[in-house]
Amino acid sequence: MYCQSCGSEIGQDYIICPYCGQINSNSDTISEKEDIEIQELEQKVANIEQIIKEEPRSIIKKARLSQFQPWIFIFPIIFMVLFFVLFMILVSIR
Repeated sequence: MYCQSCGSEIGQDYIICPYCGQINSNSDTISEKEDIEIQELEQKVANIEQIIKEEPRSIIKKARLSQFQPWIFIFPIIFMVLFFVLFMILVSIR
């Protein structure tokens, strides 16, 4: 097969000409690769749907773990307040 842009001889499976960089107009090769990619994506979607049907509780548990957890902010604030109060008590005793 020859490149339509520069005329160089290229393989049938080339999508882009290695000499000039133009896209190969052989639509069969491009459409075949697109079809394969679409089939792979459809298979991945089917796998994800199957996982969702089989284990909805585990997904819910994972979602709960990733939610906002206020104790992460509250605990350090309480610790600082208690430390400050204890420090003030120790300073006043001296």
